[in-house]
Amino acid sequence: MDTRIDEVKFENIGTLTVPQGAIMEGQDATTTTETGDQFPVTGLQATSNLPNGLDQTVNTSASFFTFTSSEPSTAMVDSAGTVTILDAGTSVITAMLGETAAAGSLTVTSTGDPILPESPAPVPTVNADSVISMFSNAYTNVPVDVWNTYWQFSTAESDELQIDGDDVIRYKNLNFVGIEFTSQTINATDMTHFHIDIWTPNSTNLPASFKVLLVDFGPDNTFDGGDDSSHEVSFTSPTLQSNQWVSLDIPLSNFTGLVNRANLAQLVLSGDLPTVIIDNVYFYNGGGSTSSGGPTSAAPAPSYPAGDVISVFSDAYSNLGGTDFYPDWGQATVVSEVAVSGDNTLLYSGLNYQGTQFASAIDASAMTHLRLDVFTENSSMLNVFLISTGPVETPYAIPVPTSGWSTLEIPLSSFAPVDMTDIIQMKFDGNGDIYLDNILFYKSGGSGGTEPTVGAPEPTYNAANVISIFSDTYTEVPGTDFNPDWGQATAVSTVNIAGNNTLLYSGLNYQGTQLTPAQDVSGMTTLRVDIWTANSTMLNIYLISTGPIETPYAIPVPTSGWSTLEIPLTDFAPVDMTDIIQFKFDGNGDIYIDNLLFFN
Repeated sequence: MDTRIDEVKFENIGTLTVPQGAIMEGQDATTTTETGDQFPVTGLQATSNLPNGLDQTVNTSASFFTFTSSEPSTAMVDSAGTVTILDAGTSVITAMLGETAAAGSLTVTSTGDPILPESPAPVPTVNADSVISMFSNAYTNVPVDVWNTYWQFSTAESDELQIDGDDVIRYKNLNFVGIEFTSQTINATDMTHFHIDIWTPNSTNLPASFKVLLVDFGPDNTFDGGDDSSHEVSFTSPTLQSNQWVSLDIPLSNFTGLVNRANLAQLVLSGDLPTVIIDNVYFYNGGGSTSSGGPTSAAPAPSYPAGDVISVFSDAYSNLGGTDFYPDWGQATVVSEVAVSGDNTLLYSGLNYQGTQFASAIDASAMTHLRLDVFTENSSMLNVFLISTGPVETPYAIPVPTSGWSTLEIPLSSFAPVDMTDIIQMKFDGNGDIYLDNILFYKSGGSGGTEPTVGAPEPTYNAANVISIFSDTYTEVPGTDFNPDWGQATAVSTVNIAGNNTLLYSGLNYQGTQLTPAQDVSGMTTLRVDIWTANSTMLNIYLISTGPIETPYAIPVPTSGWSTLEIPLTDFAPVDMTDIIQFKFDGNGDIYIDNLLFFN
């Protein structure tokens, strides 16, 4: 069929007003972005008054507008309304429709170059046969429909990036984001844990949180069919950390409202961190550990006088009789007792919460501290409670995961208002697999003052597998200068703690250790150091190779008693492990240090 047209023209009939233009639908919008981003100016409209007196608004092409950037060196805008971010700063995008200024504007604040991790997330080591992976280069992934549903009221933007060749997903302007896999739901009935690695440049100081929500569509496999279930778990500091990868291994039993998990269809991430990078999102079945599976050496033996101790669980003392370590409180935790290097140790597998019931109430009013040793590789949240009749209970947050055994000496005043004359129960809650030893009350001695009164726990590694810098247990490498003149304010001394030589950094600002000659530790896997401090609020340890190339590792402080850190050398990348020339500590306070060594 032929179609012919004629007399096509523009005409001013005098009955329409000059159109009024608008960008961003006439609103003064704002956005935060970074160098390299590109996006269009949206909400382009023109409004005219019709002969009947009504206004008519129509969407229109960018070609009718002339766009302007107040700071072209920050944000350039072309004739098609495409904004390109060139540098850090703030720029306001406006437009003209003919000779008339358009209503609305877009204020662009650029943070500059993207802030990204320096290294990829840790490579998972869970056997592939025990994994259902949604996103990971380490496994074959199941189908996921979308990693950003762009639900109403969600401000999240997402993109896929690579960190040293490793694929990650980045969310910006995150309030919440929906992730859907409805076309092929996931049956995680046989799985025990959900894993996700996260990284954020934002502050994680309390009350900032990061939340994970799982949604199951129920047996009918249909949204809102009446049998859906869901549950959300939340994480805060000290689990959350800025500018470092945090691995969350969450027992599925922690999602207590998730009645079914045979038809998982949605994952929702939310919280107070505007920028979050994720990797290694998967379900798995196993004991929960992705590395050695537990401690290879016993917890450090306490040395308090027996007359100053009320022992609940410890091979070092006579324990209270009749204690029930597994009362039926409806918990999902599996409790067992295992031998670690011949030492009896409690193991809480798949912890959600776990109580301990005493045969009769404990009067601990003459004691000053609760002591316990904790080891966990996969917990991301752990609290210990003392409970008196009422019940009156108070939690104490334990920093996790630990690097080796962590000895906590907690002042009983931390549990106020619990009645110390009437301790009827203890409780742990959190997640992961937790090893516990030396649960006891003691008075005086230990820490709680300004210096330790017991020596650091003695390492038990085979001497052939150790390069020792400072330790009474091993032969130290010669030629080490523990106080080189780097202009520091720190005072360095060697003190004797219960017969054990110990380094003391008084009034630390920073302090170096010079190794001569350089040490090749490429045959080692781990750095061990024991730390005690009552007053430090910030402490980092660095390994340094020629260049200098140096990488810090943040040490949780202050400590509750001696803290034994076993730090994978991979955490110090890109330091050259064949050429370690120096150590450095920086921070504040008075720091006691022992057993500074490398081991395999």
